[in-house]
Amino acid sequence: MSPPGGASSADSRPEPATPARLDHAVSDGELLFQLEHGDASAYRQLFRRHERAAYRVALVLTRSPWDAEDVVATAFLELWRKRDAVRLVDGSVRPWLLTVVSFAAKNHLRSALRYRRLLAKLPHTDEAPDHADEIARTMDALPMSAEVRAALRELAPGDASVLLLCVVEELSVKDAAAVLGIPESTVRSRLSRLKARLRRRLEKYSPEAEGSEA
Repeated sequence: MSPPGGASSADSRPEPATPARLDHAVSDGELLFQLEHGDASAYRQLFRRHERAAYRVALVLTRSPWDAEDVVATAFLELWRKRDAVRLVDGSVRPWLLTVVSFAAKNHLRSALRYRRLLAKLPHTDEAPDHADEIARTMDALPMSAEVRAALRELAPGDASVLLLCVVEELSVKDAAAVLGIPESTVRSRLSRLKARLRRRLEKYSPEAEGSEA
């Protein structure tokens, strides 16, 4: 069954059994329940509710509007495919969705790198479009420092997801573990390792560091 509109759509869409109310009074949990029962409007509502946040993170990771759109489409396709297995955190699908965005972006970057290496061997004269302004505006809107943004792009998918959830989204270790489907001890050890590796980047923007400089 194809996803009913939003990031990726097809002509054969499931008809909603009970149309979802398209407003924020309906929780993600309720929309997800309706989606599991074939409610196409619930899928569209979840897409509209979380697409911008997913796009911002994807753009930070890929630094390309087109690539970011592809990543978001992949993430929402996974939401549709795995709707029976999505983990809610505080009643929201966003942490789960952003984890998928992180993994999809890393996979996309690896494919894009191979493609760029191939293109580099071919003669070309056209200049690549400059999306620097859009990328800068989007990155500035995210609640993270430039150092954390750089770290997200450098890290392996698993580590990037822990950083994204625990530092950017400020989830607890317990909730991050629930989203990732791994033991809390694994999240805790990854986070500890990341903070040790990125200590200068992270501590510079921590409340403790700001207090000590006052």
